[in-house]
Amino acid sequence: MSSLTQGFAQSSWQSSDYRKENYRKVVVLAKTSNPGAKRLLEDQTVAELQANGIQAIPAYSNITERDLASENAFIAKADQLEADALLVYNFDPLTSEYKNSPSVNANLGIPVRVGIFRGFLGTNVPIAGGPKQVQKFSGSVSFYNRQSTDMQWNLGIGGKIGSDRAKLARNISKNVVKTALREGIL
Repeated sequence: MSSLTQGFAQSSWQSSDYRKENYRKVVVLAKTSNPGAKRLLEDQTVAELQANGIQAIPAYSNITERDLASENAFIAKADQLEADALLVYNFDPLTSEYKNSPSVNANLGIPVRVGIFRGFLGTNVPIAGGPKQVQKFSGSVSFYNRQSTDMQWNLGIGGKIGSDRAKLARNISKNVVKTALREGIL
């Protein structure tokens, strides 16, 4: 993941029997194979939740693979951490597309004369612009709590990817937390 240059929140869904509670602690889990992106997103989301008065912890420093081996193992770990809610990021594979951008070219060459004919020998060299590859991400954020083993809320997310990974994590987490608060999840 790189930087979010344009992100969007797609539709959200909320369980009809969900009731907002005061949660002791929310665990934030980012399911991605990139450990750096996982840490950035979990840390940024934890910081955003805490800035809104919600106690939260990142999964990467509190949950092990062994804790995720079974539902009973996870519940025991959640009890130990005094956590009663879980916010999970899931990502689809990245997609790429090519976009044309305005280009600037330079003509390089030399004038030549052959008998009575005059001409120009050279080439056209691109300097900037042309087709650019744009990567996009998509996925969802799900919310679980102790009221039920079923998902309580889900938000689709996605956007274009740039070069600043910290900015990407910051923008995603701000949008997710803002939407969760606005929709009465947290």
